Amino acid sequence: MAWKIYLSKAYDRLSWNFIEVVLNEVDLPASLIQLIMEYVSSVTYQVFVNEELTSTFTRSNGIRQGDPLSPYRFVLCIDKLSHLIVEAAGKHIWKPMKAS
Repeated sequence: MAWKIYLSKAYDRLSWNFIEVVLNEVDLPASLIQLIMEYVSSVTYQVFVNEELTSTFTRSNGIRQGDPLSPYRFVLCIDKLSHLIVEAAGKHIWKPMKAS
């Protein structure tokens, strides 16, 4: 259950720089990466506070829920993270936990 909670938080906190690095590593064309990153970073938000809308603001991380491509970007990033963890564990930089 704890992993599910952490993964749901990861969806909202995924670094846009990390997304861009991963997209570059899978050899997508630069124009497509630029288009995807523009789509990811161009969203503005407003929220209601005391029955009034706040001024618009943007985020600097995370991927949108409800976007049909977000799960694919998330899976690509989680796969890269998994490889980084395995590599770090192999070099004894990261000590794996054992589940009991």
